[in-house]
Amino acid sequence: MLRILVALILLLPALSSADRVDRMSAAERCVYTAQLAVAGYHYFLQGKARNEVPIHWHGDETQNEIDFVTRTLDQAFAAAERDRREQPSARVSEQVFGDRAYQACMDADRT
Repeated sequence: MLRILVALILLLPALSSADRVDRMSAAERCVYTAQLAVAGYHYFLQGKARNEVPIHWHGDETQNEIDFVTRTLDQAFAAAERDRREQPSARVSEQVFGDRAYQACMDADRT
């Protein structure tokens, strides 16, 4: 019994430090990923560079949340650039781009 209490006490800091991204279910996180990807793709289609995508931080984000948003936008721009390079005459719609981001996220969670 004492071992269980000690284990739970040791887990408390990890549980209390969980942020919004960590608390999301897989489906919620993948929806958020797709939303961020589409937002980044919108700016990509306007000819903006990745560093020109405005991110409005609220000030209470954890480093994990900042890293998640940054990484997701970086991946979206990389995917958009790859699409443009591989099929320069075919423009992917925002809907398709978001669907692919969502599906890739869900597939990654299953592995």
